[in-house]
Amino acid sequence: MEVGVIIPNAGPKTSPENIVATARLAADLGYHSLWLTDHVVLPEQVNAYYPYRSHGRWDYPSDTNWLDPLLSLAWAGAAAPGLKLGTSVLVLPIRNPVLLAKQVASLDCLSGGRVILGVGAGWMEEEFEIIGERFENRGSRAAEMVELMRRYWSGESVVFEGKHYHTAAARMYPRPAQGSIPIVWGGHTDAALRRVARLGDGWHPTQISLDQLATGLQKLGAYCERFGRDPASLSVIARPGDNYEINDRTHARHVELGVDHLIVDTPIKEVDPDLSILRAQMERVAKICGLG
Repeated sequence: MEVGVIIPNAGPKTSPENIVATARLAADLGYHSLWLTDHVVLPEQVNAYYPYRSHGRWDYPSDTNWLDPLLSLAWAGAAAPGLKLGTSVLVLPIRNPVLLAKQVASLDCLSGGRVILGVGAGWMEEEFEIIGERFENRGSRAAEMVELMRRYWSGESVVFEGKHYHTAAARMYPRPAQGSIPIVWGGHTDAALRRVARLGDGWHPTQISLDQLATGLQKLGAYCERFGRDPASLSVIARPGDNYEINDRTHARHVELGVDHLIVDTPIKEVDPDLSILRAQMERVAKICGLG
């Protein structure tokens, strides 16, 4: 099992220096990947249901630091040349698919083929409204975006006539260093799991319980059968967040469930000026997972 860490692109720990320090620490400890979270703008009033807390409330103030994940991954990747670079997760439908395809392909070229694109349809309706994108059709648009981006990454001439997006004949170069970009879908609803089975290279469940993870994997297997895909061809990249602690017992359960990649979280609100709390957490998990 590979192990990654959320590096601080959000909250009071956010700084160029802390991103570099965390990336280098991860490399020194034997971690395999660096991950960043995503929000473009934080509304002052959020009434949308937050699906990653039992109480359903978003409780981060609107002046919370939140650096762009793709630009921050380029910065972090230069500090830790051997580590994979992932988003956890990028909100697709608030972005332009052609521009995003270019940005991600460029990051993959500059990093030597290290990008894992974690994506989701999004949940914060107010953020969509501020950016000027529709919220109601976000799932359908996200699915179409993935199809369009993959076509551009193929290097072939792209003419696209979808329900939401339309493009004249064009090519996009350079292609990603990997040839294409692995796309792992976040979310744990039935709709999200269907997107994984139909369009994903993997599933990236975040902040759910081990029981929910096990149930989700069972459902994903059934959806893969429906769409004619082998579940074993999909990677599983789990990020427990603060839902449960990574310890010997939970690590063993991840192995039992077939998790391929485990992500250590960085609490956004945590004040940790010298990164001592984060360092202790990363060292503890590295020991549990047998890194180094």
